[in-house]
Amino acid sequence: MISPKSPAGPDAPPGWWRRNHWWLLGALLLGAMAFWLPYRDALREFVETRKPSHPIDVPLGTWADYEGSRWRVTGVQRQDMKPSSAGYQHSDSSLVVVTYEVLRGTSVTSEALDRCNGRMSDRQGRHWRAGAMVHSQLPQAFQRLGTDCGSRMGKEFLREKAMPARPFEFHHLFQVPRDVPTSELRGEIAFPPFKTTPPGAYLRFNLGP
Repeated sequence: MISPKSPAGPDAPPGWWRRNHWWLLGALLLGAMAFWLPYRDALREFVETRKPSHPIDVPLGTWADYEGSRWRVTGVQRQDMKPSSAGYQHSDSSLVVVTYEVLRGTSVTSEALDRCNGRMSDRQGRHWRAGAMVHSQLPQAFQRLGTDCGSRMGKEFLREKAMPARPFEFHHLFQVPRDVPTSELRGEIAFPPFKTTPPGAYLRFNLGP
């Protein structure tokens, strides 16, 4: 007597998992996207809030109010680079020194001012950070150049700090392409974007007429 085939035999219909594996795979992908897309958008928004995004344009020599203090550019000096004695060529770049004055607000500390970010931009949207290496051929090399805005290295290497309501001078040095005219350059002072009002606000000084 021949017994009926067992459901587990080779001719048995496929199990539930096998019949629905494509549907399960699609559901898994849709679930992953449901979690990933909001995370990606939140991450992108977080990154954007950490960038200076709202420029406050200031004419050369004009005072501007920013984050409890007053700021202005008092001078711009530029020198085209020359080949160094070591043979390293700098002929395609220039050194630019931007001199600033800040009137520190009474509720602002010099340490808070030093959280600034000194930058330079051009009309094409390119940016350079303050702090280029001082070159021996630069006449302004004797100046106490740095990247801070509320303190500087003074005589005998003693730290000098900005005092409330007293003009404090500091210098930022940049190395930029030689073919960019000074009139197209802009000095920038920015603080952490998530702490400014409005978020992302920064000063942008026109350095030429």
